[in-house]
Amino acid sequence: SLDEYMGRALKVKVIECVPEDERIIFSERAALSEPGKRVELFHTLSAGMKVTGTVTNITDFGVFIDLGGVEGLIHISELSWGRVMHPGQLVQLGQEITVQVLDISAERCRVALSRKRLLPNPWQNATTEFPEGKIIPATVTNVLSYGAFASLDLGVEGLIHATEMPLVDGQSPRDILTVGQRLDLRVLHVDPSHQRLGFSMILEHK
Repeated sequence: SLDEYMGRALKVKVIECVPEDERIIFSERAALSEPGKRVELFHTLSAGMKVTGTVTNITDFGVFIDLGGVEGLIHISELSWGRVMHPGQLVQLGQEITVQVLDISAERCRVALSRKRLLPNPWQNATTEFPEGKIIPATVTNVLSYGAFASLDLGVEGLIHATEMPLVDGQSPRDILTVGQRLDLRVLHVDPSHQRLGFSMILEHK
């Protein structure tokens, strides 16, 4: 879809420049905004404010949102309370989204945004929602050599250690689990303060 831009001359504005990361980001949309609009927006925005914008770019590390002449970034860690493998799983280009302003740096032309701060925090009621010993459905989100991560429907993610899987000699978690697989898991332990959750595939109580 970007082939049509090849060879075209564009008028853009620099919206982020980080020499230490060898990264520079331009915005054609910002260049088209009214003169002075960008400065006005920077003076209008404040930390904690709830604003609505449009998704203009989706990268591995986050999502850029046009706030009407100023582009802000939702880092991947601020998209959801659960693990996000790629921002494209949650948002689409052109989508209108409401976010919270976390931080503003007019000098560096940066606006940090959050989507998850406007969503209910599932860890606040973790001990009552999924107490130790409860059997609960979950979806496998990542499979590793030492275990697998699984996400509850509430968006909370926990670890199933390999020792809590019904493995036979020579088997690894990758032999019995795949990403997207639905499982009934037993809650082993909950640590809301550190946002940690442990599961077992062995449903019988020990």
